[in-house]
Amino acid sequence: MFDTVSGLPLHVLVVHLAVVVVPAAAIASVLVAVRRPWLLRAGWWVVGLDAVAALTTFVAKESGEKLLARLDRLTEGQRAAAVQTHVDRGADMLWYTLGLFGITLVLLLVARHRAAATFRPRTIPPIVVPIVAVLTVVAAVFAVVQVVRVGESGSKAVWHDTVENSLAAPR
Repeated sequence: MFDTVSGLPLHVLVVHLAVVVVPAAAIASVLVAVRRPWLLRAGWWVVGLDAVAALTTFVAKESGEKLLARLDRLTEGQRAAAVQTHVDRGADMLWYTLGLFGITLVLLLVARHRAAATFRPRTIPPIVVPIVAVLTVVAAVFAVVQVVRVGESGSKAVWHDTVENSLAAPR
């Protein structure tokens, strides 16, 4: 299911979507974390975008595993250290996006509860919203840093030798 599309590795196609969606979701999460009116108006959209980021990351991870299995068959399982670094970082990326999704969802639920607290007894202390907002910003920063690390390690694994060899003096 996560192997190829029209004969091309799905991983190569979907990682570009993750590179765009994860930072967009992180930026949107930060914006609603620092602007409470935006959180109450657009919070569900941002949580939805975070879910899309997590889903995109999941598809990138699964398709990467299929591509790796295909390449391992071609190279008899001789995995380069650069590829292994990319695999390890890519496996961790899913947790970063799930964390961003989860903490943004908690932020939205806490803020909505606090906003509705005028109609019922307040059960969540006022300090909770800023604390969860800070955690959301931290999760967003971590997600963006990790997506950069994953992409950089993947690019190095695929292109480093090619670029380095192309810079050699012509014969």
